[in-house]
Amino acid sequence: MSFDLNHKFWVSTRKEIGQLIKKQNRLKKIEPPQEKAVSFKIFAELYVLYVELVEKLGFIYHNTFQVQKRALVRVLVESATQQLMKLKEELKDLEMSEYIYIDKALIARKLTPRDLVIWRSPQFLYRRPLDIQNIIADNRLYMNEEEKEEKAAQDWVPVSEAVKLIQAHERARQARVYKSNINYEKTENFHPYPDPVKKGTVLVVIDETMTPMEFQQTLGKKPMTKEEKKKLRDKEKKEKKKKKEKLKLIKMKEAKRRKKLRDAGIIDIGYELTASQPIEKIEETMKTYAKDWRNVDEYLNKNHDPIKEWVTEDELVKIHQEVRGLVDEYMRVEYELLREALAKDNNEKYKALKVKYPKKKKNRKKKKPKDMTGDRTLESLYHELKDGGIIEEVSHKDFDEFIADFNFVADDTRNEDDLTTWGPAKGDIKMVIQESMLGMGEFNIPKPKSLLLIGPLNSGKKLLCQIIASELDAVFMNLSPEKTYKYADDLKYFLHVVVKVARAFQPTIMFFDEAHRLFWKKIPPEAVNIKPRLLGPSIASKILKPLKKNDKIVVVGTSSMPWAAKGGIKRAFQKVLLIPKCDYGTSFLLWLELMTENAPDDMPEYAYSALARVLQAYNSGDINDNINQTLSIDRKMRLKNEALDPNEFLEYFISKNEPPILPPEEKLMVKFNKWFGKSNKLQKLRNSYIAQKLAKASKRK
Repeated sequence: MSFDLNHKFWVSTRKEIGQLIKKQNRLKKIEPPQEKAVSFKIFAELYVLYVELVEKLGFIYHNTFQVQKRALVRVLVESATQQLMKLKEELKDLEMSEYIYIDKALIARKLTPRDLVIWRSPQFLYRRPLDIQNIIADNRLYMNEEEKEEKAAQDWVPVSEAVKLIQAHERARQARVYKSNINYEKTENFHPYPDPVKKGTVLVVIDETMTPMEFQQTLGKKPMTKEEKKKLRDKEKKEKKKKKEKLKLIKMKEAKRRKKLRDAGIIDIGYELTASQPIEKIEETMKTYAKDWRNVDEYLNKNHDPIKEWVTEDELVKIHQEVRGLVDEYMRVEYELLREALAKDNNEKYKALKVKYPKKKKNRKKKKPKDMTGDRTLESLYHELKDGGIIEEVSHKDFDEFIADFNFVADDTRNEDDLTTWGPAKGDIKMVIQESMLGMGEFNIPKPKSLLLIGPLNSGKKLLCQIIASELDAVFMNLSPEKTYKYADDLKYFLHVVVKVARAFQPTIMFFDEAHRLFWKKIPPEAVNIKPRLLGPSIASKILKPLKKNDKIVVVGTSSMPWAAKGGIKRAFQKVLLIPKCDYGTSFLLWLELMTENAPDDMPEYAYSALARVLQAYNSGDINDNINQTLSIDRKMRLKNEALDPNEFLEYFISKNEPPILPPEEKLMVKFNKWFGKSNKLQKLRNSYIAQKLAKASKRK
């Protein structure tokens, strides 16, 4: 992409950020809306604006190569995405569902639900750190001897110039000391040297030391006794405690007020936006850009060179902080020598001042558990799991392979409580999964530690898990019972290796196929030999608990019979999603896409719609298998002589299999919905709300 286009895009995006900040500042001042629909509308509009902003900033970040500007844009992308996720959570709470429908806000911006997808895995992949990182100044490691000598010669300053510079600085220093001594001659003493606890000579730099007059006044005062010092300390402590308690009380009152409003279905939008850290970060970053870059003409830097002055300043600050401590110590010694000489001149007893150093925090290091594999290399542990069949290679797949359409009518089916009455389509599920995995990329975005996908057989659950691993370029660990039963004798060691390798090679997907088996209420006789419950109790305590917030590791499970599991499955998986049956839109897209791949010109277009309508209830996996089996190599070879009849696909389901392949029964889907309603936090909330409303209505009757 050209420099000019990227720069113009950046300028227009900056203006949009400015307009968005102004809009948010106006919203911060409004009173909490009494109607839930108004709050939903405001958050929906902001959500759409942030989706567009993240899209644009992501594009700019991907095409920005100037390192200092790229770092600034990175902060904006990360903060905007974090705020987007916060807005999504607010909308989900209002909708009481994992899925939100904001068609009105989309129509106003002339967008579609597909425009809300912000998944950009190839652009924002988490880059694994190299085992050894060699940071070489000026690429000296790759220079030949001649180039090294030339570079060394450039770095040298002529000795005569260096001597002159040192002499000039020394004369200036002596002049400053002389002038300072004249000022303090009136006081007949030396200014006390600031203690390290007060940051030493930093006080001199920021002009917070005493003037000679102030110092003279302190000399006239009597030193405080131990009792007076203790009283002063106690007084300061009491005042500090009072302020802390007062602040705590204000926060508690504010929290109670907001909870009361939320219980009544009212959200304090002003507070939510004011208290948002990502918004603060965006505002600060834009101010920093306006201040630092106002004198930088980016058009003069089309080669994307770093601004060397800023690099020098940053390095000087680091060096300054390191050296200042040493300088303070030397000057403190010099100060004591001067005081000693003064005491001798005045025939007074010299008493060295006590220096107050900042208290060092005691490093209460937690006792690290013994590393059972401390003598092993990561490479050997990785190959041990790979050879054992735990780490699997995943063929390249992307989210486009999970063919699904969105629910375009849900927003028009809202009831009197402004809640949607239609369930999600498969496209909505795909979007929620994508958003749940955003935290597995380059940026620090909240994500669930574990995810469970439930649904009928052949509904695409395992495909989604493989797509996640492929898109993230993640290590795929298959921890299903048939893979792990052989490690039963040394489970502690096995879990240690799994977690250690997962951390070292993150991003990592830990996969459990048919996860209900790990928590089976009753183990079928044919499954006893694979010890299905082996890892069940360890998921929460040994795998999820050690994971930190920013670890790029997620546990993903699938289940076609979740009701066969004990309650432990709900504790092991933080987020549960139900894959619904195909609707007409998804079914039509499946037939259209798959037939276009296999036999693009051998079936009339009207047949796709007919097949989608007739076979709508079948799962996506069943339809995929049908097309692959019906359009075998032999059948494709005969297409020119024997035209393809849509009835062939119907025959595959009914007569070519024994027993016939039938779509999932409605009773089965009711069973799934019932279990999902008890497992998903938001669905439980919605069911509870509906139950309370029905109970109130029945009392009135």
